[in-house]
Amino acid sequence: MDNMPVLLVYDDQNYDPDWHRHVRHAVRSIIVRDNTVAMVKSRTKGFYQFPGGGIDPGETHEQALARETLEEVGLNVIPGTIRPLGIVKEIRASQFAPQTIFDQTSYYYFADAQDEVHTQILEDYEKDLGYTLEWVDMNKARGVNLHLCRTHHYKSKFVLREAEILNLLLKEHSL
Repeated sequence: MDNMPVLLVYDDQNYDPDWHRHVRHAVRSIIVRDNTVAMVKSRTKGFYQFPGGGIDPGETHEQALARETLEEVGLNVIPGTIRPLGIVKEIRASQFAPQTIFDQTSYYYFADAQDEVHTQILEDYEKDLGYTLEWVDMNKARGVNLHLCRTHHYKSKFVLREAEILNLLLKEHSL
C-alpha cells in the first residue's frame, strides 16, 4: 500500500531531528452515498473526521479499515469495495511526549458499507468527544472544519487535514 500517491504533507519542523521518533500508521475510510459522506461528528467540539485509526500489529490495511469504521461509526465495510485514494504524512513535535517526533502516515481509502448501522465501540476519549455517525454534505463538513481551524487552535491539525481531503474529493469527483 506504500505505492499510494502522497496527497498532503504537513511537517511543522518544530522538533530536533535527533529526538525519538514515534511512527504511527493509520487508515481512514471514505464512504460516499447519495452525495453525502459518512463522517465522525464530535458533538462536543463540532469537528468532522473520516472514520479510522491506527493499524494494529499484524493487521492489514483492509482489516484495520473495517475494524475502525465499525468501531467509530457502526458501519460494516463491504469486502472487495476498498479502493485507495492516497496518503497524508504528518510530522511534528509530539504534544504528549517531550523530545519526541510524532510521524504519522494516514492511508485514505474509498469503500462501500452495508446499510445496517451497529452500536459503536468507542474509546473513552471518543465518548468524551461525543463521536457519532453523520451522513453529511462534503461542502458543509469542509466549511465547518475550516471555520474551526480559523476560530480555534487545534495542535494536531487533523481538522485541517480532513478539510483538505474533503476539498480534494470535491475537486476531483465533482460530488
